[in-house]
Amino acid sequence: MSWKLGRSKKSSVTNLRSEDAVTGRSTTPTPGNPDGSPRSGLLAIRVLWAEGLGLPTGTTLPPAVQNALASQQAKVAASVSPSSVQQQRLAKTRGGSAGNRDSIQRTQCWWLPYIVMEYEVNQVLITPLGGDLEKPLYMYQANFDVSRNSELSLQCYLRADEPKRGGDGLADDLGNDLFLGGLKFVPDFENMGNQDQWYEMNSGSGKIQIGVSYTPNYGASLTIDDFELITVIGKGSFGKVMQVRKRDTGRIYALKTIRKAHIVHRNEITHTLAERLVLAQVNSPFIVPLKFSFQSEQKLYLVLAFVNGGELFHHLQREQRFNEERARFYSAELLLALEHLHELDVVYRDLKPENILLDFTGHIALCDFGLCKLNMKDNDKTNTFCGTPEYLAPEILCGQGYDKTIDWWTLGVLLYEMLSGLPPFYDEVTDTMYQKILNDPLQFGADISSEAQSILTGLLNRDPQQRLGVHGAEEIKSHPFFRNHIDFNLLKQKKIHPPFKPSVASPVDVSNFDTVFTTEAPVDSFVEDSNLSQTVQAQFSGFSYNGTNIPISPV
Repeated sequence: MSWKLGRSKKSSVTNLRSEDAVTGRSTTPTPGNPDGSPRSGLLAIRVLWAEGLGLPTGTTLPPAVQNALASQQAKVAASVSPSSVQQQRLAKTRGGSAGNRDSIQRTQCWWLPYIVMEYEVNQVLITPLGGDLEKPLYMYQANFDVSRNSELSLQCYLRADEPKRGGDGLADDLGNDLFLGGLKFVPDFENMGNQDQWYEMNSGSGKIQIGVSYTPNYGASLTIDDFELITVIGKGSFGKVMQVRKRDTGRIYALKTIRKAHIVHRNEITHTLAERLVLAQVNSPFIVPLKFSFQSEQKLYLVLAFVNGGELFHHLQREQRFNEERARFYSAELLLALEHLHELDVVYRDLKPENILLDFTGHIALCDFGLCKLNMKDNDKTNTFCGTPEYLAPEILCGQGYDKTIDWWTLGVLLYEMLSGLPPFYDEVTDTMYQKILNDPLQFGADISSEAQSILTGLLNRDPQQRLGVHGAEEIKSHPFFRNHIDFNLLKQKKIHPPFKPSVASPVDVSNFDTVFTTEAPVDSFVEDSNLSQTVQAQFSGFSYNGTNIPISPV
């Protein structure tokens, strides 16, 4: 997807004629949803204030923050209390004012710790209304759409410098902020009261007062009218991707629109429905989840979490290559994402930087499941020629059939590209590149460590039966390249702080997307009658999803 449809920078290729039909399957239990049961409703989270926040050991207060704390503005902010905020809001309500005084006050208190709250990969930036460094006051409520039992995460940061201001008055750069700590918990949907509670930070010092409430939703269907269209962030031959706001919760999503006639004419129905099915099943912190899907007579709509730190391709292109720590961090999170897909008997088949997004805090989120293969058991093989030329495994080129281990080959190609700047067998002439993939020796630059060379040699073994990972993801995790540096239990819980944080103003910012798209008016374009037969339309039955219907294959 990479927020684009159809052809991308590295274009994927596919031959659908030899693809097997997708068959039905039951919902698979996941760690965040132990019984595999779906859930739908509205989760309201109130973040009131924090106490006892502190800098990490050995860290000094940034000079810009010290100067700001000595200002008259900071002294006024320190006097703000919950009662004064309530009185101000009541006065505004009685006066009939619908102004944005709260938001103005929040943007002014840049020197105080802010919070990034995340639920099902939807992120919300919470900046303080006042208070001081140890006890910032938030008085903020956010509503989340629930589609599964998932973890709620709150991560606390302190800006290192006064942010620049964009035309909208919001901060433009939060890329070098200090991580103060965070907390995570899974809301108890069955026994939830309305009392505010203190939650201790499980990394860093201090605690946060939070209120949680939940209202179930019993199967209401959605239409395009339930969303406010904000900005176009991607476009391709099948349709476009828009940043949208759900009207009842205010949550920001990416809405992917696909014209039915286009996918019918290109024989893409199976892949499109497979993408919907996989997205509804996954429950990984490193995969962009499906929130909703619905359809009209002419179009299919996929509503996904909006992830705005930019494509990995964008950052790799700008920096040419990453250092080993950063490349290891991304490849480790991708390893967990691919492991989760394999547990669901899904082979991804199209790993590349264009299909990997960074979120607001710097974690990866895998997207675009249009080429994935379902129902692949450990010993199963398939023959479809598909993927991206630079990343194709030798067994695909040889036409001898392939299994899950092709995902480990592509992980090796990606790791090599992150460390070196280009895929290992790259050539501008595709046929020449295919010959290199089949025959050329793997070469390393002088700056590639022995651990990195070793794991790359294992992942890029041309014999799938000898390839690192043939016995599962644990085999790759146990390699010294990861074992000596990464605690995968902490990583899976997002408890390892990313080595890089994208420079975005907020989780809503679209500055990391191509302006060719973001300047286009966001319109759900009118489509003439699709003239699709009832038989063809019947193939799309079961496409709609809101978390209450069990996601089984409609094909």
